[in-house]
This record gives sequence, structure tokens and C-alpha cells, in this order.
Amino acid sequence: MKTKVFLSVLLIICVAGIAGCCAMVCEKKAPETVSAKVEERKPIKIGISVWQGYAHAFIAQEKGFFGKNGVSVELLLKKGVDESIELYKSGEVDGVFNVFADMILINSQGIPTRVVYVPSYSKSGDVIVGRPEFNSIADLKGKTVSFQGVNTFSNLFVLKALEKAEIKESDVQLQDVPGTDVLNAMEAGKIDGGHTWEPVTSQALNKGYKILCKASDVPGVITDVLAFNVKIIEERPDDIRQILKSLFEARDFTNSNRDEAIDIMAKAEGLDRAEIERGLASDVHMLDVNENIAAMKKSENIVSLYASLKIITDFYVKRGLISETQVTEGIIEPKFIEGIKSSQAPQP
Repeated sequence: MKTKVFLSVLLIICVAGIAGCCAMVCEKKAPETVSAKVEERKPIKIGISVWQGYAHAFIAQEKGFFGKNGVSVELLLKKGVDESIELYKSGEVDGVFNVFADMILINSQGIPTRVVYVPSYSKSGDVIVGRPEFNSIADLKGKTVSFQGVNTFSNLFVLKALEKAEIKESDVQLQDVPGTDVLNAMEAGKIDGGHTWEPVTSQALNKGYKILCKASDVPGVITDVLAFNVKIIEERPDDIRQILKSLFEARDFTNSNRDEAIDIMAKAEGLDRAEIERGLASDVHMLDVNENIAAMKKSENIVSLYASLKIITDFYVKRGLISETQVTEGIIEPKFIEGIKSSQAPQP
């Protein structure tokens, strides 16, 4: 009996000792495990500026689509495109909504970038307005015309519009004027026309100025994209796919719940409700999944990003901003859109 008691006590001591050792090991590993989980929960940060073409991202946030799809996203809003681009360049955000042309240039400057989504393209959201006596872009020959930012998409848009009217760059005087200041510059007699957008477009029209060219007149130049740094794509591919899924759900919500969607976007971007409504009605075209598939498909068709890539990189190469070796089709990453399309296909 004493022997049995002794063995029982010994067994209890051994078990307690083993449990203690396990506890010590687990305790040592716990901080590392917790840290890893916290790391996984860090939100993916996306820079976004004021523009109707990708304002549905705020719907994905407000209506909880990101959370429902298991991804944490933080949208960092800046008033201007330049500000959101600086956030991306500095690494303060993982991705950014911006125009394709600017992302091509950023990628060539050593910040490995991939375009994963085409939210919209500009139809009449970007325009060239001119004096009341002008009737077409051809009337700008010999005049002073403005764009926003040397060697930007705005610069390219104006030059392509002039080129279409058979006006050479040397036939006009070009000035760098922010799009928001175009009306003031025309009224001050500093320019005769320039690239701008809402609300300046409507303000100019109300004062008798005219639209001489719309973005849709020069297709392939102004396309909105969502791009991410390659690092975040490699580290969290599933989250990138869920972000895109959430954005498509937000687009669908915009179409089916127009009034509520407009209220959400207007509040988020600090714009009048009418500005958002007008933009969605006529200024931009929001692409669905199938249109994104077409945009990501290698083709010479102008709806393809590859066709836009050629137009844009030709401009940059001629300007000496990038070399032929820096032109890469790898900036276009279709796998996430293709994955979403595949998941939507009916199962046999």
C-alpha cells in the first residue's frame, strides 16, 4: 500500500514538472505568436484623393464590406492627387488610387508597383475648357493653354488633344496651372484654355466658357487604377483579393442604392451631393468585373491597359523620363481579377 502511495505521489510530481516545463516553453513562445497575429491584423493602408471615379471605396468601408470579407483596410483621404501619391512614394500607404500614367512613372522610378484593379475611366470628368468665342480645340492654335504638372497625365492629355487637332506643341504657349485655378486664370487673362474638372467645369460653363475637349475624345490617356506595392501583394495576396471583392460589392451597392451611396460618398469626400451625382451620371464610367477582365487582357484595343501603356510610355520615353528598358508590362497584374471572375462562375 505504501508503495502504491509513493508511486502515485511520484507520478503527480512528474506530471506537474512536465506541465511546468510546457508552460515555460509556451510562455516564451507566446509573445512571438501574439506579435504575428497582431501583424496579420494590421490594416492595409490605401491612399485616396477626391474623385468620383473611386469614391465607392468609402462605401466598402462605411457599409462594412471590407470587414465582412475578412480584410482590414484604412483609407487615407487627401484632397489632391499629388498628396496621395506622396503618401505612396514615402511608404506611408501600401496602395493608392490614381491615374495609370502616374503609376507607370512611379514604377519606373524604383518603387515596384502593380495595378490590380480599374475602378473607372474618365468620360467627361476631365475636360479642356476655353473662352466663349472658341468652338473647338483647333481654336487654341497660337493661344496659351494650361495643364497641371509637367510630364503628368494632365500634360499628356492636353498634348494628345492638341495633336488630334493637328496642333503641334510649338504652336501653343503651355503653362502649368492647377486644374482648380483654370477658371480664375482665364478670367485674369493669363490663359485661353486649360485642363480642369468639376466643380470648375460647371462654374466655367455657367460663365459662358466652353468645353473644347473631353477625356473620351482622347481614349487611353486617363484611366483610374488601384495599385499596390509589390511587397504587400506578395505578403498578403488573399487580402488584396478580398479588397477587390469588397470594391465590386460597393460598386453594385452604388447602382442599386443610388441615393444612399451618393450621400456616403459626398460626406466622405466633402463634396456637394450634386457633384457626386453629376460625376456618376456623366463624368466617369465605373467598370464591372467583365470590363476589368477586358482591361487586363493583352490587346491593342483601346479598352486594354496594354494599349494605354503603349501610348503613355511612348510619351515618357520621348520626354526622356524613362528608357525603353524601363517599360514593363509587368505593372499590370490580372490574377486577382481573374480569381474573382472564376469564383463567380457557376459550379457544375
